[in-house]
Amino acid sequence: MRFYKVNGIEHKVYEPDDVLPKGLIVQSRWREGQVGDWIKADDDCIIQVLRRGKMHKPKGKHKVVEYLGTCTGTFPISRSKMDTSRRINIYSFGGSKLAEDIVIERTALNKHEKMFVLYMSMGMSPESAYMKAYPTKNSKYASVKSSQLISTERVMTAMKEELKPVFEDLKISNKYVLETIKGVIDSTEKDETRLKALFKLADIMDMEEKTKSNVTQITGALFQGFSDDEIQAAERPKEVSTGS
Repeated sequence: MRFYKVNGIEHKVYEPDDVLPKGLIVQSRWREGQVGDWIKADDDCIIQVLRRGKMHKPKGKHKVVEYLGTCTGTFPISRSKMDTSRRINIYSFGGSKLAEDIVIERTALNKHEKMFVLYMSMGMSPESAYMKAYPTKNSKYASVKSSQLISTERVMTAMKEELKPVFEDLKISNKYVLETIKGVIDSTEKDETRLKALFKLADIMDMEEKTKSNVTQITGALFQGFSDDEIQAAERPKEVSTGS
């Protein structure tokens, strides 16, 4: 459960696994929520509607924009998704910077994040690792939060440290990767195979700049562990070039 103050009054946000007060009625369709109603956001958290109104726009196809406000932000009814992440400015649609962005920018791991990294290094998926490291059993919530975590620099750095022994056991070094990539490029006539080998190894060794949208996908796949076929392919680069 989280608490946020608005105009000196403390308001609650219930997490997916929180036990709700007896008799609390929750509107599952947040767009239909009225002032005072408790609604279920798209991140499965429960929050109360504090404001609802209409804003007139001088331009655009839709001259009137209906919205509702909570202790974490203001959301147009036409918006595709609504979450309970706290905005700096809870009265504007954009909300400026998310309060959770400040948390994302910190450099030190907390105890839950350390366990999350450990479970990931053991081969768990990001979602499963989050559910084991944090007190939640909600897979949808865990999927969203784990994606946010593995896009942070501090978690990515910790993951790389956990992977170092794996690379050492497999005798995979920067020099080995470069030599393997060159071997695949030189030995195959298939552009698709050449690019697959290039991107896979470059991603694993973090030799290229990746956007945050790619980090989640790459990290999730990487921490499933190496299969026997992948290890054999890494040891025999010429066989990679003759595959698929």
